[in-house]
Amino acid sequence: MSSFSRIAGRSVAALVALAFAGVVAAQSAPIVLRIAHAMPTTHGYQLWAEKFRDEVKKTSGGRIEVKIFPNAQLGKETEYIEGVKLGTIDGAIFGRHGQIDPRLDVLNLPMIYRDDAHVDAVLRKDSPVQKQLDQMMYDKGFKVLGWGELGFRHITTKSAPVNKASDLKGVDIRVPNVEPWLVAFRAWGANPTPIDFAELYSALQQGVVKAQENPPEIISTSKLYEVQKYMSLTSHANIPSQMVLSRTVWEKLPKDLQEAAMKAAVSSRDEQVKNSRAANARLVDELGKKGMIIVRDVDRKSFEAGAMESYAKYEDKIGKDLIKSVRDAK
Repeated sequence: MSSFSRIAGRSVAALVALAFAGVVAAQSAPIVLRIAHAMPTTHGYQLWAEKFRDEVKKTSGGRIEVKIFPNAQLGKETEYIEGVKLGTIDGAIFGRHGQIDPRLDVLNLPMIYRDDAHVDAVLRKDSPVQKQLDQMMYDKGFKVLGWGELGFRHITTKSAPVNKASDLKGVDIRVPNVEPWLVAFRAWGANPTPIDFAELYSALQQGVVKAQENPPEIISTSKLYEVQKYMSLTSHANIPSQMVLSRTVWEKLPKDLQEAAMKAAVSSRDEQVKNSRAANARLVDELGKKGMIIVRDVDRKSFEAGAMESYAKYEDKIGKDLIKSVRDAK
């Protein structure tokens, strides 16, 4: 064999080796998932995302890498929800439902949940209703990795406690712009006023509204105890949040990595729910120490009639059977 042939042969072999090495490197490079949320790094959303990042690195053997984008870096919540749907953003954590499918407003209905165990039965026990809700999300382009929790919401007031629904008569109260809630609060006799959350503290301080409702963690971190005197433990709603991946991204993952992602998702979801509930329970007592009067003896049954009015008004949009399935979950 000539020297030229030997050199050419070695060159070809080298090129083949380089090409093979490139293929191996490409195969071994981790899949990067970008997870967005609109909250600061001190919020529970960030801790949830970090837990998922750490867990999925272990369950996937390092084949999935998660990069977290807090503080609405990838756009406002509405924008990145659309991005997830289109597949331009890999995943997100958020608390909106009706924007994705009007039927998902069932999760926001007032007085729909009895207690923590009921919330778990609806969203975290792989129940028939959870599968139905997950499928609604999937059909719209969202793979639910886990339903999280912000906590049961309670009413705070400035001048008088709320022991029963009729105590809300004539009270100007800030509520989110959630239509079923507006119906229910009006039925309870209140004057519900949707105000952007960023303006809530000043609205309470200036007397634009005299009351509001939120989980204890938000009441504490937003220092609403400075402008409110009573916190009545009404537990009138519990809006869940969710961590999702784009369906487009999910379907591109190999089956073993889908399984690894879901294993990490369940673990991180359970941690988020546990931490949220512990924080809210602790903060009820801490808010009392900060000067709020905690009203524990609340007649929750007195709120049911108003809640039923909102169910009746929205059952055509949400579905009577779906409302019943959520209420009856055990």
